[in-house]
Amino acid sequence: MPEWSGMLCNLYWFLRYHRKFSEANRRAIYRKIASEKKRLTESGVDAELVRLLCRYLANTRNRHAEVRYLRYERQGRLFDLPFGN
Repeated sequence: MPEWSGMLCNLYWFLRYHRKFSEANRRAIYRKIASEKKRLTESGVDAELVRLLCRYLANTRNRHAEVRYLRYERQGRLFDLPFGN
């Protein structure tokens, strides 16, 4: 996981392991996730990368989401390399 994703990982962990009947707490966590996603995209992190990471973190057993996130991340790293190296 990238270093900027620590807070999102923490929030999604709380969301996954929070009891279903406690709707007020779940809504509060969703609001925190939304504000963290907004903060990350405004600070310059690729919005699609954040979306794919959140899709994976919502259900870590979803291997398709993990593969899609890793593929997009690898593709982004290839294009971020400066020419001449």
